[in-house]
Formats: sequence, C-alpha cells, structure tokens
Amino acid sequence: MNYKNELYPNDLSFVLKSAEDLAVRIVEKLNDDSCKKVKELYNEIDGRIKRNKEIFNELGYVPNTFLKTNSLSMKNNEFKGLYIFGEEIDDKIIPVYVGISRSVFRRLKQHAWGKKHNECTLAYLKTKYQFESEGKQFYRIISTEEDMLPAKLLIRNFKVVLVNIENDYELYFLEVALAGIFKTKWNSFKTH
Repeated sequence: MNYKNELYPNDLSFVLKSAEDLAVRIVEKLNDDSCKKVKELYNEIDGRIKRNKEIFNELGYVPNTFLKTNSLSMKNNEFKGLYIFGEEIDDKIIPVYVGISRSVFRRLKQHAWGKKHNECTLAYLKTKYQFESEGKQFYRIISTEEDMLPAKLLIRNFKVVLVNIENDYELYFLEVALAGIFKTKWNSFKTH
C-alpha cells in the first residue's frame, strides 16, 4: 500500500492477463459497425463543438466522475478511463493510440478540435512528424492551427472506444500495457 492507502495488485500476471483480454475486446469493438468516429460523437452548435450526450449514452459511455461545473458546484459530467483511437488500414480498424484521462469527453474534443499544441497533442505530434519526414523544420511557436488541421481532420475520422477505469493504478498500467500489446504508432512514454 502506498502513502495514500492505495492498494497494489497482489498478482501482476493477473493484471497483464486482464489487459490482454481487454485488448481483444477493444479490437472487436473498433471493428464493429456500431463503433463511432470521433466526429460522430460531437455536434457543432452555434460555432461551438458540443458533446452529443445521446450518442454517448446509447454507447454506454455515461458520466462516471465529478468535475467542477463552476466555482460552487460539482457535477457528475465526465468520463474517467481509457480511449483508444483506431484507424482503417487494409480494411481493418487498427488501434493507433491509447490515451487516458479523468475527463475523456473533453479530451476527445481537444484532440480533434483543440486550438493549442498542448490541447491537440496527437495532432501536434502528427504534424511535427509530417514536417520532419518532409525535411522541413518544425517549431512549436510558429506551428499554427492551420498547420495542424489535416491531422485534426484525420483524428476526427478515427474510430474510438472508451473504457471506464476508476482505479488509477489500473488506468496508468493499462495505458502502457495496451500500447505495448497493440504496438500503437502514436504512443510515446518519454517524460516531460
């Protein structure tokens, strides 16, 4: 047990086996016709991107965590867990990125419609990779939203699966384990 009285798993082999089983279910979900693309989960209303609560609820992605809605109140309005982006390659949806967040609804929106490099980090990474593979210099301070738009459009077309994970140890472990199992192209675990 750590200083916050959080328990460590008794059997790490069981945790890894659970990750392997979860990986199989995620690939099945990504390849199911009912799996939605990121852009299908949000609507543009009056120039703003809003979560389509009805679709999220139909998929079983209901809020499971509390976030402040203003300085005075807390509301059960977010989803804590994993999100896995899948891209169609050779007529199959292949996992290409595993992410975790205490606010998955907001995080998905940031990836696909964010304006700053630290919001749409995957789009930023993909843009940087594209620039560098073309032999161009890439500077964060001069990269623009326009530079990242092609990557954000691609992310909007990724299929996505969400997995509710409440336990922080399990959440962090699964991000790394699933990225390793899937050998995702866009995950990196370099520290800041």
